[in-house]
Amino acid sequence: MSKGKWNFIIDAIMFVLMAAIAGLGLLIKYVLLPGTERWIKYGRSVDLTFWGLDRHDWGRIHLILALVLVALLALHIILHWNLTVCLFKNLISGKKSRIFSTIFLVVITVVLVIFPFFIQVDVYDTATGRERFHSLSEGVTPAEIETKTSDNNKSEGESFEIEKPVQKIEEHKEHEHHDIDPSIEVKGYMTLSEISRKYNIPEDYFKSKLDLPSSVSGSDQLGHLRKQYGFKMSEIELIISNYKK
Repeated sequence: MSKGKWNFIIDAIMFVLMAAIAGLGLLIKYVLLPGTERWIKYGRSVDLTFWGLDRHDWGRIHLILALVLVALLALHIILHWNLTVCLFKNLISGKKSRIFSTIFLVVITVVLVIFPFFIQVDVYDTATGRERFHSLSEGVTPAEIETKTSDNNKSEGESFEIEKPVQKIEEHKEHEHHDIDPSIEVKGYMTLSEISRKYNIPEDYFKSKLDLPSSVSGSDQLGHLRKQYGFKMSEIELIISNYKK
């Protein structure tokens, strides 16, 4: 196959990848909403999936496609190296200026790629998705929620109580109503082992309460297990709440 055909194929794949990356970004941002926005839109705890994948699964695919696009872009530059060098020389006159520009571009590129592994994030105490939903429905702004929640954690004399939603679960063929601790957060991307360690509850206890086979791996994501065995995330939250009591 000629070099021209390879260039066309690579360019076509890069164009499709860019469209896919943009589409997945819109899917994650506006369709597969995060926890707080799901509460605001649907008024309850729900799981949003597309083709059996939640927003975190699609986020991983988004990252993979972006890395593939970068690799193809590098290959595209290599295939057009002589043209790139010629244009670079015409654009920047002087050997020292070209060396400086090359070093600058390389450093900037490396920094942009690796900076997430070296930054220190700011951590703030904030309200859970349920608290945010009920507070927003009462006209409380997100900033006020975070301030009052933080003050509540720092001072025993102050309180900011949020009405806890009542969840329903079927257990031993009987339906009972329970108040679930709003501090309990269970996400579809979390694994059975992660929630076991987070809440100090044996994996076998979850398997028993959810009627899961003993062969189920602790590394399986809860979202995938939910689709396969038909339980709800609220059931896991209730199991955790009852165990803590």
